[in-house]
Amino acid sequence: MQLLQNISDIMSLLDRHPRRCKWGMVVFAFVYYLLISLQGLDYADEGFSLTFYQNIFTHPADVEYLFLYYLTGLIGGVWEILFGWLGTYGYRILFALTSCGIVLTTFAILRPYFKPSVIVLSTLACVLWPGLCLYYFNHDCLTILLFLLTILAMQRGLGGNKVAWYLMGGLIVLNGMVRLPNFALAILFFVPFVEAAYRENYYNAFHNALRILGGMIIASGVMLVVMLALQHLSVWFSSIGSLFVMSGDSSDTHNLQRLIGSYTYTYKAIVTSSLYVFLVCLIYIVATQYVKLRGNKLIAGAICVAILYALLTRNIYAMWGAVTAASLIYAFCNRSDCNVMIMALSALVMLVVIPIGGDSYNNISNSCMWLGMPLLIDLMRRPLKLKITIDDAREQRYGITIDESTSRDISLIAGVAFIFFVATHSVCYFDDGSRLEKLYRPQVATVATTYTSHQRAQLTDCIVTATLKHRMPGNYLLIFDNAPMLHYLTGMQPYLGSPWSTFWGADMFQRQLYDAEHSPRQLPLIAIPHFYYRDLSHTDYLNAIEHPELHAKANALIEFMQRHGYYEAYSDAYITLYKVPQ
Repeated sequence: MQLLQNISDIMSLLDRHPRRCKWGMVVFAFVYYLLISLQGLDYADEGFSLTFYQNIFTHPADVEYLFLYYLTGLIGGVWEILFGWLGTYGYRILFALTSCGIVLTTFAILRPYFKPSVIVLSTLACVLWPGLCLYYFNHDCLTILLFLLTILAMQRGLGGNKVAWYLMGGLIVLNGMVRLPNFALAILFFVPFVEAAYRENYYNAFHNALRILGGMIIASGVMLVVMLALQHLSVWFSSIGSLFVMSGDSSDTHNLQRLIGSYTYTYKAIVTSSLYVFLVCLIYIVATQYVKLRGNKLIAGAICVAILYALLTRNIYAMWGAVTAASLIYAFCNRSDCNVMIMALSALVMLVVIPIGGDSYNNISNSCMWLGMPLLIDLMRRPLKLKITIDDAREQRYGITIDESTSRDISLIAGVAFIFFVATHSVCYFDDGSRLEKLYRPQVATVATTYTSHQRAQLTDCIVTATLKHRMPGNYLLIFDNAPMLHYLTGMQPYLGSPWSTFWGADMFQRQLYDAEHSPRQLPLIAIPHFYYRDLSHTDYLNAIEHPELHAKANALIEFMQRHGYYEAYSDAYITLYKVPQ
């Protein structure tokens, strides 16, 4: 009881100092991300993004595919010009700054509706939630920031600020330029009509919708001028055209069939995980109300913490389902308050619409909880009285009662399970192993400024030294397969318009090879890594049995090398390099 009283006192203290809460959370998020992101060197996704920022202004055609994330690349490219000397850690700093913007915007959106303590708990949960531990600047964090700014502009518009509607439309377009599937957020265009259904002012709604459309047109014009000024327009159109080719290739990892299959699995996992969470709550209620045993609350609570922890360890969908459920409850049970209902609908849009176009909801699921999490926490903190009774065939009555005390206990169980999960799952993205081992930095690759394991640091120095020694005229590099970070570490350009060459399906990979060898660009140095990008275990990417999904692409690459007389120039335990005679 003393613990609960202490927690209550802390919440009351937070509620009395809203301004300190806001800036305290901003400082905490910034410092936390700076510290936690000091470690980890990812050869996969991070290298994919950083190569884009490195080349967007100097060699835009060589990172053509990444122009689907155009505005992300512009910001990352400017950062590279200004702070490129900071290397990989520089983009962790930019991520921390972006996250501070997310925290500030979240407070601005939620403050009219929730107590500071609820906002602090929800933002703290979102900051600490490990997800995939993707702590470098990328299109995901920028998507969330622009989405929240869009909602903030929408709130101002609903409050009577006409200019805010133009800003909202512009932000929707800019978010689409951050990541092309984000154009699905144009669904927010209908918000004025949702408001009109409550306030019966369709004339105003029509004009506000026109203002949103005007903002979208203005932002589109601005982006068009930027592309023309930087001579990026043709590359952007070419990147969009590649999508239509990729969508018909069954071996492509981002074709339409695989995306739909990913969503089907995800929705199923959300529903089943949510049911498991409901059963955990039921176990606690039944155990404490029907089992007459000294310390039954403590025993039942410990068991439920263990079960919830296991659910979170299995996947993130238990949390996702809980946050989505809270957003649904708010959207359809607070219909008397138009602004609260629209905010809850916005949280649902954030949870459901933003992940469209990704190969898995895992990619940005932790980011999508910023609006839904406070709804969940507010529901859990509210006094709740519910009694359910069932009469069986023998007219015996069974019932469970959820009162304020039980609701508070379940909230505490969820909090403890969450803390345990955060404490044990603070890992480095695609850099497996204990954080206690990540105390080393590569010496040769000076732009690798984050700490990693001794093995990964040694591997990095070896492959960077060998690659730079054997670089060919033209400075092109073709990597097969999972090591796009090597482009960034060496400063060599991708040969096939994407740092991750096998990102293309087999048909597209062959087409890209054909187009490249019939272009003015010089032939590349070809690198075949011998390590898996997560745990550095040995792998043979050309082995059809070990990697059947790469078989057709490997054959296409081998035929390409045979056509041009490639020979093995270097090989060690980490990498094999092929080049043509000079």
